[in-house]
Amino acid sequence: MKDNFRCALCVVYAPSDHRGRLIVWDQLRALKQHIKFPFMLMGDFNEVIAIAERKGASQLTVGMRELSGLLQDLQFIDLDIDQKFTWMRKNAASRIDRILVTKEFVEQFQNLRVRCKNRMLSDHTPLVIFTSETVWGPCPFRTLDIWLEEPKFLDVFKKEWLQLTSLSFVQKLTAMKGPSRRWNPKVFGHIDLKIQAYQEELSRLD
Repeated sequence: MKDNFRCALCVVYAPSDHRGRLIVWDQLRALKQHIKFPFMLMGDFNEVIAIAERKGASQLTVGMRELSGLLQDLQFIDLDIDQKFTWMRKNAASRIDRILVTKEFVEQFQNLRVRCKNRMLSDHTPLVIFTSETVWGPCPFRTLDIWLEEPKFLDVFKKEWLQLTSLSFVQKLTAMKGPSRRWNPKVFGHIDLKIQAYQEELSRLD
């Protein structure tokens, strides 16, 4: 990693029952004492730390106080996700997914941040962590899995590819965008528009 930055990454999937979570919290305390590297803890904690993080909650529970105490004991920084809830099912909603880091992460990566992606079919919101502001630009070429299931796809691809012999590999991939975009809607319709419509409908239902 950057400047030989060595760290420990731990993925958490806490039990849904109170007793099981207490066991995991104790395991995390022991793990933190054992690991001396900068530490990142991420995943589904199956508990919240504040009333506002659970839809319909009116008072702090024992479980909330215990998770909040864990974060204080371990001296973790709870990274902002710029979203109220990360889990939704029917009328229930909570922020049970989070990314926690020790202060060394924040000191090392000045642009450290978390973004929420679309929930799609899961009842959890995917969280993506970024350590840099670098924008690499669009990919030169993108395929869809469904293309490879179409028998005529390879014939179409091969025909277009063989006409690009004078170009470099990257230039060929870039040049293939046009033929692929023209071929795709003829066979499958406008997939991106369909996906966008489904995503918007899922968001509306949420």
